[in-house]
Amino acid sequence: MAESSSPPSSSAAAAAPAAELGVTEQPGPQSPPPSPPGLEEPLDGADPEVPHPDLAPVAFFCLRQTTSPRNWCIKMVCNPYPFMLVILLNCVTLGMYQPCDDMDCLSDRCKILQVFDDFIFVFFAMEMVLKMVALGIFGKKCYLGDTWNRLDFFIVMAGMVEYSLDLQNINLSAIRTVRVLRPLKAINRVPSMRILVNLLLDTLPMLGNVLLLCFFVFFIFGIIGVQLWAGLLRNRCFLEENFTIQGDVALPPYYQPEEDDEMPFICSLSGDNGIMGCHEIPPLKEQGRECCLSKDDVYDFGAGRQDLNASGLCVNWNRYYNVCRTGSANPHKGAINFDNIGYAWIVIFQVITLEGWVEIMYYVMDAHSFYNFIYFILLIIVGSFFMINLCLVVIATQFSETKQREHRLMLEQRQRYLSSSTVASYAEPGDCYEEIFQYVCHILRKARRRALGLYQALQSRRRAPGPGASPGITVSGPACRRLRGAPLRPRVPPAGDSGDPATAPLANAPPCLLGTGRAVRQVENPGLPSGAPVRAPCSLPAFLTPCRCPVWAGLGLGAPSTPSGDSEEVDGDGARSSEDGTSSGLEKEDEEEQADGAARLCGDVWRETRAKLRGIVDSKYFNRGIMMAILVNTVSMGIEHHEQPEELTNILEICNVVFTSMFALEMLLKLAAFGLFDYLRNPYNIFDSIIVIISIWEIVGQADGGLSVLRTFRLLRVLKLVRFMPALRRQLVVLMKTMDNVATFCMLLMLFIFIFSILGMHIFGCKFSLRTDTGDTVPDRKNFDSLLWAIVTVFQILTQEDWNVVLYNGMASTSPWASLYFVALMTFGNYVLFNLLVAILVEGFQAEVSAALAEEAPAWGLDQAGWGRGPDGGGLQVRHLAGNTFRRRGLSIRWFRVLCQTIIAHKLFDYVVLAFIFLNCITIALERPQIEAGSTERIFLTVSNYIFTAIFVGEMTLKVVSLGLYFGEQAYLRSSWNVLDGFLVFVSIIDIVVSVASAGGAKILGVLRVLRLLRTLRPLRVISRAPGLKLVVETLISSLKPIGNIVLICCAFFIIFGILGVQLFKGKFYHCLGVDTRNITNRSDCVAANYRWVHHKYNFDNLGQALMSLFVLASKDGWVNIMYNGLDAVAVDQQPVPNHNPWMLLYFISFLLIVSFFVLNMFVGVVVENFHKCRQHQEAEEARRREEKRLRRLEKKRRKAQRLPYYATYCPTRLLIHSMCTSHYLDIFITFIICLNVVTMSLEHYNQPTSLETALKYCNYMFTTVFVLEAVLKLVAFGLRRFFKDRRWNQLDLAIVLLSVMGITLEEIEINAALPINPTIIRIMRVLRIARVLKLLKMATGMRALLDTVVQALPQVGNLGLLFMLLFFIYAALGVELFGKLVCNDENPCEGMSRHATFENFGMAFLTLFQVSTGDNWNGIMKDTLRDCTHDERSCLSSLQFVSPLYFVSFVLTAQFVLINVVVAVLMKHLDDSNKEAQEDAEMDAELGARDGPRPGSSPRPAHQLPGGAWPRPGRAGRRG
Repeated sequence: MAESSSPPSSSAAAAAPAAELGVTEQPGPQSPPPSPPGLEEPLDGADPEVPHPDLAPVAFFCLRQTTSPRNWCIKMVCNPYPFMLVILLNCVTLGMYQPCDDMDCLSDRCKILQVFDDFIFVFFAMEMVLKMVALGIFGKKCYLGDTWNRLDFFIVMAGMVEYSLDLQNINLSAIRTVRVLRPLKAINRVPSMRILVNLLLDTLPMLGNVLLLCFFVFFIFGIIGVQLWAGLLRNRCFLEENFTIQGDVALPPYYQPEEDDEMPFICSLSGDNGIMGCHEIPPLKEQGRECCLSKDDVYDFGAGRQDLNASGLCVNWNRYYNVCRTGSANPHKGAINFDNIGYAWIVIFQVITLEGWVEIMYYVMDAHSFYNFIYFILLIIVGSFFMINLCLVVIATQFSETKQREHRLMLEQRQRYLSSSTVASYAEPGDCYEEIFQYVCHILRKARRRALGLYQALQSRRRAPGPGASPGITVSGPACRRLRGAPLRPRVPPAGDSGDPATAPLANAPPCLLGTGRAVRQVENPGLPSGAPVRAPCSLPAFLTPCRCPVWAGLGLGAPSTPSGDSEEVDGDGARSSEDGTSSGLEKEDEEEQADGAARLCGDVWRETRAKLRGIVDSKYFNRGIMMAILVNTVSMGIEHHEQPEELTNILEICNVVFTSMFALEMLLKLAAFGLFDYLRNPYNIFDSIIVIISIWEIVGQADGGLSVLRTFRLLRVLKLVRFMPALRRQLVVLMKTMDNVATFCMLLMLFIFIFSILGMHIFGCKFSLRTDTGDTVPDRKNFDSLLWAIVTVFQILTQEDWNVVLYNGMASTSPWASLYFVALMTFGNYVLFNLLVAILVEGFQAEVSAALAEEAPAWGLDQAGWGRGPDGGGLQVRHLAGNTFRRRGLSIRWFRVLCQTIIAHKLFDYVVLAFIFLNCITIALERPQIEAGSTERIFLTVSNYIFTAIFVGEMTLKVVSLGLYFGEQAYLRSSWNVLDGFLVFVSIIDIVVSVASAGGAKILGVLRVLRLLRTLRPLRVISRAPGLKLVVETLISSLKPIGNIVLICCAFFIIFGILGVQLFKGKFYHCLGVDTRNITNRSDCVAANYRWVHHKYNFDNLGQALMSLFVLASKDGWVNIMYNGLDAVAVDQQPVPNHNPWMLLYFISFLLIVSFFVLNMFVGVVVENFHKCRQHQEAEEARRREEKRLRRLEKKRRKAQRLPYYATYCPTRLLIHSMCTSHYLDIFITFIICLNVVTMSLEHYNQPTSLETALKYCNYMFTTVFVLEAVLKLVAFGLRRFFKDRRWNQLDLAIVLLSVMGITLEEIEINAALPINPTIIRIMRVLRIARVLKLLKMATGMRALLDTVVQALPQVGNLGLLFMLLFFIYAALGVELFGKLVCNDENPCEGMSRHATFENFGMAFLTLFQVSTGDNWNGIMKDTLRDCTHDERSCLSSLQFVSPLYFVSFVLTAQFVLINVVVAVLMKHLDDSNKEAQEDAEMDAELGARDGPRPGSSPRPAHQLPGGAWPRPGRAGRRG
């Protein structure tokens, strides 16, 4: 195979995938995408002994590439299909494992699987041996030189160990689990997947730095947590020591709020000042009544205890739990605590993932101090908002770099006539479809011509004139002549014409490039002699133009370049072509030759009719009508709801028939106007026709019933709207362009989920169980007992929803080490894979933008209708304006206007206004609903409101007088900020008028007070002067339109899924609430048992409810419970049955994948893209600044290099110390000491033995001594001034030394009891030792670069922080107004709000909103605010049902989706900048090296450049430094 050079066999060789031999270099930073190694046709003059130049010429010292066993092996390894089949078979057998049944492997099924497993292992071992023979074992081009082969080798070796242990009867499950890695072998066999994985491997060096930074954060926060809170979460309220009970009452040893101790009551010890004490335990309740008796009362009653219970009196045993001390158990099955560094890390990881962090914070606040929230908020800002986003930024930056590199390589290869595949196809979307379509047309035309030719041949044979005539003349037919480019009249074919019409189309085909990365071969036409010149055709058919589409390039078929869409060529006489857009004129000529006059007349009439029809179909009115029909149809589908009247159902059915017939008519009209081929050319039409056909099928099938699945396809009509909205179409084009990458990503994701599911089944299978109220044990719903539920659980963990619950179960049922599985799953899945998806989308947008910017560079200008272009820009513009307007007005009010203008122009004016705005913010923050009407506080707030309104009215009046209201360039209303201002002032006035008029009467008018809160937006106007914040605000404002487009795309998907949800689940989300509902099957049973038949808060009874439920799903918080409700739903008025319909998983998971992961991640793309757009203006300025800075640094370095070094005058001893301090080895030694110190600090834990404590104490002495010595040596070496001035890190070193010495001194004083010292101070000193870890930063350069990025980004992130504060401020004040009176009690139990999370006052509202912005149980909080108002109106606003979803959805959208993404954009920009700076530094050093090289006659080099550390003896000249 390898030696032959005939085209067919060589192409077969080239078809083997590059990866099969596994010796290709990975397509990493430098190498182009691989071509099959060594399997190309041997080049002319190549060595026949080495047919595969990429492989080692000789393996095992004797086997050449042509030696028989080796060349067989090479041939076998080149065929990928058997290997792929076995990998697939292996996936199937792995998935059939059932942990509950196959523990001991006694069933036949298990034994059969075992046989398959043995076969697969033998196959993989054989494959390894074959590859080793084919490639050789060691060396760069050999088997073990490739990463993927090393993975294969590891898997086979692990299998061998497993089988050898089985022989010894040792069952080591850890080695068995290596089997789950076998599916990874598939990555190597799928090129696009391999490229994506290699791209991820490219990011590893940078990701490694992020990981180091993470470790850093984990160590610092972990050690602080252990020092402060070790053992504190074990605190419980116990009974008193000498507490005795007479009788048969059994009390638990400590107070438990619930049976299972899931949510323990953690109290604060006497030394700490936590929130909860044992006196806060609520009284015991029995049958809904509070118990009020003491135990002594019971003894007094004595024998009459039965009567006591009957009368409803009972003993409040809870009052006796009043001793707070440390118990044995930690919360959540022992998983949550700070007892040692390992558990602390688990907690920190959980807090960073933002799931369930609030609970942990409340535990710590209860036990230790209210102010511990600072630790958690810091951890979230550093960990979640910065580090997790750094992961994304690194992956996205690297992705676009690699993609650009691939693109460049591809273009280079194209220029060298080499077509090559890249990560994504760069063809325009729709091109491939277009070319496939053209190819099908071409095949059909060819078939038609052949049939025609055959028919003519038969006819001519029948009426053959005589034996002398050639039969070939008529066979060739006019088609061939036309295509060959010969004149049309002569009937005899030219010389060299083969009469076969089939070869015609390719005869003139331009040389088309073939294959992906293979040798180029021109399309050969067997019908022509090899060198024959070919005349150009008179009209080249579209399918003969050079190919672009990768798919058809491989087939050697040309690609079209006809205009897409509904456009058509026009024939020479001006009439449209009838059958297809390529109009080669064939059919017409045939018609002319065969048709009679009557047929021609019919043809003319038909042609005119079609022209008319085309005019109708192309008119804008027709399109608008269709658009309106789609909108009305969407509305008609959306108004379907639970318990709708029968009439509405009938009307909707009629509507459906009407709309279906309308769309069918549209389809028929278009078919008549365009003809079949032209209709099908536009992919949108195919989409339309499929929907029409399915709709008709559904209407016809409705008679039989049961075709409800087809009804869901009606919903796709909503997507037809896209063709009418060009802006939306652009976003969709970006989506379509990234589709190939996204498809590859989905394959990778599926493989990843599959592997982790199998691994989970092996580790946790059949181990998660729950005890129900009735005492039965049932498996937990989040389990790994079968492949389906394992996949669902893994997917749930990837969405981060309730993953902590699975973690607690896993740790409790196996061991604490199980947490490694979950951490690995979260890290690789969430922070690497899903960030790769975001990177793909961001890159898609940036590629789109760079293309768009080239076109519209001059047009872009960020005017935003005067945003930030405030008129109060200083005196100059006012004076100019004054000049214009004085002439127009009379002199009477002239002095007044001048006065107003001078006031506005004064630089203090804005600051005074700002001060008032700030004061107003404070009074707004003081507002809360509980203030009594006549109290001093209420009077103060009301009066201050009047005063502030008066001040702002005054400010507005001044501006209107001086600038004019509307006319003129600089008029008041010309600036958007002023419009906002004026609106707020107007609202304030209305509010005052209304409040005075109603005097606290009507309630609805109180809502106007809410509008007053919009005044807090005023700081935006002044802040917009700060360039940094202005950029952020402008970015957000300019992003509004594209974000709006994405919101529209989201809406389309939401509406489709919402209507589908209504059809699937309407009326089915009801369930029975009662004590024992096991025997209840439907609504009537429930009512008969006196239970309540209620629906879930999030349901699909109508479109509005469905959209809210879907928004909760999309935010990924609380989606699991909604999914369980959907799986359990049986029918209307039926009691739910667990997992009744597992197929509904498809609905929920497809929604999450399409909307949550794919569409919502486009937000990141849009915001980042707009950020870059806005920065286009600043780019030039920044580049200039950077260049100046670089030149300054260059000059400084050059001057420094020419001066004598400062240590030239040192005496030998000091010089020795100096060389020691600047030595690299000292750094390494100190790094080693710090690492040791960190390890010893991490060893501290709760209840540690005294010996360990003593050992750690002496270690601390030793480390402190080393650091003191280092500081002293450096002081001697550098001198005092240089020690502090030139080296910033030294200041940190000295601070650490001083802190350490102070800490040791205080500890010694305390031990010897010389002075009374507060233990908290000592604890703080111990915590501050953590600062030593920071010394590591100066050693890790990569990490420092990342930190520099973060530090550079801080000013802009600070601006963002201000925006965040503003948003939180407005929403907190609003929240207090709306939800300040909501209380949680037995009548209104709360799911999200609690004593910690409320809107009672401004501070608590702020903390609660922070929780909502992190997405932790925000849906629970929203559920609590959706309260139905009861007769007690005081605590409830009737409009909450509508206001609450608006409030929360708008806040979550702004905070979670938009602002957080601006952080990503800022970080991306700064990472880009720091990369540029690093590059410039390297260039500068190279430049210096080049300039300062040894020149003849030049002055001696500076001492640090002299060999051997020698330096010129200091004479008088040496004293300069």
